[in-house]
Amino acid sequence: MSRIKRKRNECSMVNIKRLLFIRAISFCIFIGLIVRLFYIQVIKYDFYNAEVIKQRQISIPVDSGRGLILDRNFIPLTDRIEQKVAIIFPQHFVANTSNILFLQEITGKEYEELFNKVKNSKYTLEFSVKDDLNWNDRRFINTKGLFIVSKRMRHDSNGFLNHVIGYINQVDLRGMSGIEGAMDGVLSGNTGKSLIATLDGRKKFLPGEGYAVASTNNKSQNLRLTIDYHIQRIAEEVIDESSMPGSVIVSDIQTGEILGMVSRPNFDPSNISYHLKSKGDELYNKAIQMAFPPGSIFKIVVAIEALRQNPLYADEIFECLGYEAVGEIEIKCSSYEKGGHGQITMDRAFAESCNCVFIQLAQKIGTGNIINMAEQLGFNNIVDIGLMEENSGNLPSGNDLLGPAYGNIAIGQGQILATPLQVNQLTQLIANNGLKKFLYIMEDIVDNDYVTLKKSNIAKEQQVLDSELAKKLKLWMKKVTLEGSGRQVEGLSNITAGKTGSAESVENGEEVVHAWFTGYYPTNSPKYAVTIFIQNGRSGGGVAVPIFRKIVEKMMNLGYK
Repeated sequence: MSRIKRKRNECSMVNIKRLLFIRAISFCIFIGLIVRLFYIQVIKYDFYNAEVIKQRQISIPVDSGRGLILDRNFIPLTDRIEQKVAIIFPQHFVANTSNILFLQEITGKEYEELFNKVKNSKYTLEFSVKDDLNWNDRRFINTKGLFIVSKRMRHDSNGFLNHVIGYINQVDLRGMSGIEGAMDGVLSGNTGKSLIATLDGRKKFLPGEGYAVASTNNKSQNLRLTIDYHIQRIAEEVIDESSMPGSVIVSDIQTGEILGMVSRPNFDPSNISYHLKSKGDELYNKAIQMAFPPGSIFKIVVAIEALRQNPLYADEIFECLGYEAVGEIEIKCSSYEKGGHGQITMDRAFAESCNCVFIQLAQKIGTGNIINMAEQLGFNNIVDIGLMEENSGNLPSGNDLLGPAYGNIAIGQGQILATPLQVNQLTQLIANNGLKKFLYIMEDIVDNDYVTLKKSNIAKEQQVLDSELAKKLKLWMKKVTLEGSGRQVEGLSNITAGKTGSAESVENGEEVVHAWFTGYYPTNSPKYAVTIFIQNGRSGGGVAVPIFRKIVEKMMNLGYK
């Protein structure tokens, strides 16, 4: 065989091998494609079909997607109200004149506001609609991107327990303040119900598809508070009748449970953007978040320290001229216009809130000792009920305790600041004969069947005051309502005890006088502590005491005795 022919045969064999190799590779690829198509079209059919459907679906939330907040008796405090709302999907809603006018017609909002929100928003918009709508109007069905649904609203329109519950971010539904913020990890990510609408390629409803209700999560964690719905309702109604800013706290003396907590002015949780721009303090929970001079309420602390140092002060006769010279200034007593109380004992001075006696006492017992006692009683420290906003108040220290400082310290003025919550804790401590039951507001975490998943950790009680000393203070607080500055409790004087306070302060450059009253009932076996703070109320006895009286009367009428 010639060399040329041999070479040709060798080349042919190489080409045949290459062709066979290419054929084998092609066959494997072909088989792989068939297997892949079978996997996609048969085995994974349901999965990919669902994904395609998802691309043609929109999800309309019909609840808050957050766990419920409940009162102590499992009465819902959130998600109570169901109302019709307009859901707008900006990517589908055509913001032309006719559509915006229709939206204005059903919501009652301004044209420019609606146009700007729809035009600029990348998120789903929600608007409350009027009650008197013509539901036969075909525009409800034909307007693309507009859906009218019944939705459970997170918060009541009347603003019940707003400052305690707090508010949420309307975009991502995260808690921002109050219970919503402090317990966001528990309340968020709960079962969310949505209406699922299936659309065609033109974003119109597919015939026969309509809506379907779906739950996105099986998690269910709700939070039960110590708040009593009925007591909270009473406290809110009474302070609203007064039309004055301030705070009310009601607690259970025997357990430390907070039964009611009110702050005024109120705010609308559904319109937080408005309040964030406001120059007012309506978003502040004045029960815990703002500290004020306690005025004569602080005389409780001075009295305790004086009796601790020398019980014989209780029998000493003091002299009240109607004013007391402190350094280069004169501090007036409530008896100034009458020429003073004259000779007066400590218990009567406590009942009638005599500044002169307590200034004299403060000079004797020392400002440092008074401040140390105040700290032991809870001032200058948060009570720690679990809300992030809690304020620790303030007590003077260092050079601020020297010289004439005893004048302000004796009557709870100057740099002494306290929250209504701290004052309520002090009241509860005295009513308990010196035993401190730590206040708390969160009871437990429960599931949808109200089965407890986790109990709150409550600090153990502490004996803070000598019981006999506390009992003496209780007798003096009783005299306040019987014959002293708290006489305006009127018919309740036999079963109540407390202490008034009128505290001078400066707010926005203006001089104001805050009104305080903190007390408890019944006196024979104390059950409820009630603290009233009225911002610029002028008189503890004239303003705060009547509010206390009305709350106690209403509570007793409902059986809280």
